[in-house]
Amino acid sequence: MEQTLLIDGGLGRVICAIPALEKFIEAHEQANIICYFWTPIIWGNKLLTPRTFDNQTKGLLERIRHTRISRPEPYYNNDYINENCNLIQAFHQEINQLTEILEPAKLYLSRQELLINSKVRSDKTKKVIALQPFGSGAQITADNVLDTSARSLNRLTLQMLIRRLRQENYDIYLITDKPIPFVNSEDFIKHQPKQIRDIAASIAHCDYFVGIDSAGQHIARCLDKPGSVIMGATSAVNTSYPDYFNIIETNTEKTYMSYRLCEFDFWLAEIENSEILNLNKDQARIICDNVIDHIKRTT
Repeated sequence: MEQTLLIDGGLGRVICAIPALEKFIEAHEQANIICYFWTPIIWGNKLLTPRTFDNQTKGLLERIRHTRISRPEPYYNNDYINENCNLIQAFHQEINQLTEILEPAKLYLSRQELLINSKVRSDKTKKVIALQPFGSGAQITADNVLDTSARSLNRLTLQMLIRRLRQENYDIYLITDKPIPFVNSEDFIKHQPKQIRDIAASIAHCDYFVGIDSAGQHIARCLDKPGSVIMGATSAVNTSYPDYFNIIETNTEKTYMSYRLCEFDFWLAEIENSEILNLNKDQARIICDNVIDHIKRTT
């Protein structure tokens, strides 16, 4: 019986699943992959594109009706829970039952996409820093940032980081879909693509990535961009690339957050970790110094 894999969750999860999905399709050429919302990031991959379908595809039921349907969940993987592997390896174990180390995904961007989004380099004499300060669940108020997952930068840290980047004469490409009332829009490049492939093509033109645990860091890693990732409550081993990025841990005493597993423990962890990125001026200054130093050393 042929198989159908359901890959759900956010963009970062989908990107991290790609290497394992490639291995799976190599072994099961007629298998199907159903991806929720994020299929465009797979387009251009000659192995996966013909077998990948958005869950809104017409006639999808007839295609999968007589297949074995499964939903691999890396968050249930024992090595992942014990912080012995990252999302890429956890997907590989759950999908292919293999433990070999896989390289990050490759994203396939067209020349046209790259050309259109080269506008992110408005001044070719300046370095461009891609900045993603918030996780997908963040709520932005007039005064601060609310994020129960404790992944997003607070107001003070973001303002200080922007000021330091501008003082170093860097251009800033801000990656967010949320209005931010407490920053000055004049501090950022005006190029603001909406589609995920255009965002990836814009990051491809940047010199460096600064962000938190969200999709931007995965795109930057796929594109071999140097960067600094400011970790909040999530595990760097699980969700980032400590062997590649400059990882900045604000608190090493955080409580492990068991996503999609052990819901009460997860809720308690949210409470216990809630102040991890609520940094004061001195803490924010240390992070900014770290980031600026790494940019200078790697670009």
